[in-house]
Amino acid sequence: MPEPIWVARLEISSRTVDKLSRVVGITAADVRDALVCVAGLRATWDDHPDRGRRALIEFFLNGQRVLAVLYPVQDALGDTWNLGSAYRVR
Repeated sequence: MPEPIWVARLEISSRTVDKLSRVVGITAADVRDALVCVAGLRATWDDHPDRGRRALIEFFLNGQRVLAVLYPVQDALGDTWNLGSAYRVR
């Protein structure tokens, strides 16, 4: 069951920026615009055996569904995340 999630800050590595642009065809700015400080986001939690607990968030970009994979960052407020990746959902 999806749960509310708040993303105040989204960290994106240069490697992930490159992958988004080269493989997925979206920009880091697109992902930030869709997720950072956006009210009403809902996440499904996934406990991956190798990668750990992560939040899966679905959003729309230019009419296409996109799935973002976010990993929590240890911070005082619990609202900072690392972007693992984002994928277009067909």
